[in-house]
Amino acid sequence: MPAADVFPLTFRLTVRKVAASGFNLAVSALLPALLVFLGLRASYGTAMKLFLFFCPYVFLLAAQDMVGTELAGGALENVLFLRGAFRSYLWLKNFVLAAAAGAYVSFLFALLAAWGFVRGDFDPAFLIQFGLALAGGFYYVGLAGALSHFLKAGSNVVMILLVQLAAFMGLLLSAASRTGLIDYLETGRFPGLWPRLEFIGFIAVFPNLAVSRRLTAGGFVIAAGLALALLFQRGRLRRLELRK
Repeated sequence: MPAADVFPLTFRLTVRKVAASGFNLAVSALLPALLVFLGLRASYGTAMKLFLFFCPYVFLLAAQDMVGTELAGGALENVLFLRGAFRSYLWLKNFVLAAAAGAYVSFLFALLAAWGFVRGDFDPAFLIQFGLALAGGFYYVGLAGALSHFLKAGSNVVMILLVQLAAFMGLLLSAASRTGLIDYLETGRFPGLWPRLEFIGFIAVFPNLAVSRRLTAGGFVIAAGLALALLFQRGRLRRLELRK
């Protein structure tokens, strides 16, 4: 297949697969309903903050099972993927998923922003925070894609969530210390090498935290993590051969 034809094929197959997931459709419908509920019952600020923190998970859910099951299922042995076109297909899935999830959350953000303008509650800083949320979402796609080379079905997403749960439990344990990580996260100050390393590790696990106004420096960690994840995938795909 000519290289120019791989992207349209990747787009159609990937979007169709994401849209065929009942869970993804349920989340897509429930998220805006939850935001409207919070905006009316609590406050506009509460709805926006929840959206900014959780919208990267839209990318994570969309990125389940990017590689593993397709390699094991034999679908990539179709004539459409001859002459190594399967490598381009698996690589381009990163960008199609990121674009699809990005378009959805950008639409929701536009609606929330319009609502805020009408109410007079929109803060221009939300634009920067949304940019960091998008970066976190892209990072989730890259990381989930890397893990999907080793894990089938939605195990890549489950693995990320389990690591986050473990990190969260560790954060709660650190609350017993006067100078624990949770205190540094609250102030946005990380004095010394070890606290900074803890911050880098925690943002790598919880990229959502970078949307906090005190933790925007986490955007650099996310960018570095995304670059590493994509470089890993690129190298892995170059060496990938389908088993006969």
